[in-house]
Amino acid sequence: MIRSLYVRIAVTFLVIVLVSISIAYFTANQFFRRDLQGQFGMEEMMITRLEKLYNGSPPRSLPAFLEQVSSLQEMSIVAVNKNGMVIQVGRTSRSIVNHLSWKTLTSVFDGQTQKVDFADEHRTGPSSPPAYGRLAQFGNTEWAVFIAPDHVRQFKSFQRNTFTILITLLVVGCILILLAARYLVKPLKMMTAATTRIAKGDFSVQLPMSHRNELGELADSINKMAYSLSQLETMRRDFVSNVSHEIQSPLTSIGGFAEALRSEELTESDRNRYVGIIKQESSRLSRLSENLLKLASLDSEQHPYEPASYRLDRQLQDVVLSSEPAWLAKRLTVELLMEETVIKADEDQLNQVWINLLTNSIKFTPEEGKISFQLSEENGHAVVRIADSGSGIPEEERERVFERFYKVDPSRDRTEGGSGLGLSIVKKIIDIHGGTIDIEDVEQGTVFVVRLPLQPEVQVG
Repeated sequence: MIRSLYVRIAVTFLVIVLVSISIAYFTANQFFRRDLQGQFGMEEMMITRLEKLYNGSPPRSLPAFLEQVSSLQEMSIVAVNKNGMVIQVGRTSRSIVNHLSWKTLTSVFDGQTQKVDFADEHRTGPSSPPAYGRLAQFGNTEWAVFIAPDHVRQFKSFQRNTFTILITLLVVGCILILLAARYLVKPLKMMTAATTRIAKGDFSVQLPMSHRNELGELADSINKMAYSLSQLETMRRDFVSNVSHEIQSPLTSIGGFAEALRSEELTESDRNRYVGIIKQESSRLSRLSENLLKLASLDSEQHPYEPASYRLDRQLQDVVLSSEPAWLAKRLTVELLMEETVIKADEDQLNQVWINLLTNSIKFTPEEGKISFQLSEENGHAVVRIADSGSGIPEEERERVFERFYKVDPSRDRTEGGSGLGLSIVKKIIDIHGGTIDIEDVEQGTVFVVRLPLQPEVQVG
């Protein structure tokens, strides 16, 4: 492809140069002819000068005189007397004679000035300038004298010089065009090589940004694409690694305790404890599978989204009440400060958001701690603040807690006991609703702030 593009650029430039040179040559040729024709607008005066010059000098041969003048002035001269004698000198004199008519000669001998149009057999291109004739007296004889410019040498010299200049321009232009085409195609070849590497899975491509034009923008786009693909590849590998780890761990436990159950020396209490552990790990695998399916469904554009208007404050109250056994077991205080708020959203999806956030807060808030819900309307948005008195999340970890399977340092792990998918599901659902979720900077505990438009636009995918 690149080679053909190189040839196309070179051929296109060459055609343009050739067409431009041809037009320039033709135009210059026409201007030169016009300028030369304009130099001979005073033929009558020239005939008068010839007459005076011949008559004022010692008697000489008229043909020799006219030959000398024709050579010096670069003109063709034809002289005809009443006896039919013809004197012709100059390159186009034969053409003048061939186009003379008796009527023209009679008019000239009657004292009129005549013009003779004729074709020039010695030149290419348009017709030669016409010949002008009038009556002149050389010695004692009257002659009908016709003069036409004879600038063949000038014209040929002009053609030769112009042709040389244009050929030089063509040669130099061809060389420069080939170099320019190579210069233009070189970045495209680099981009082709880069995209080939990307297609093979090498995302470390970085094209130089030496051009500040469309090519530079294209190179920048390829660099950004390579970086994005690199990030996606890293996330994919981490995802596979994390899924494998999350699945392998409970499977190992289940396999080990199942093998231990085969021992006949186990006491009944140990057997019941092992069965409980196997059941617990099975539930963990079930939750992991359920969360993965949930995320896959949310990522797809086919995930059902059924917005409807409902009371958000009532939904939050119901979520808190349904989780009462969990927070009462830790003797937590749950505070509700909510305004009556009507929102249009998918109630089932947002219910999952509040359950995940509340479960997270209950899990990592110490006994006899406090959890509070605040609901208000601000600038067309429903704002929900969920605060707890737990150990908090380090500032450097806050942007990553919504990543799939991401867990902070175990000593401050807010996802302990889970798969690290809960907050990812929360973030995805809020994104679908066109909202945002942030973590406020507080001295103690953690505050999640969820902002949802009261009338959201669907942002699925």
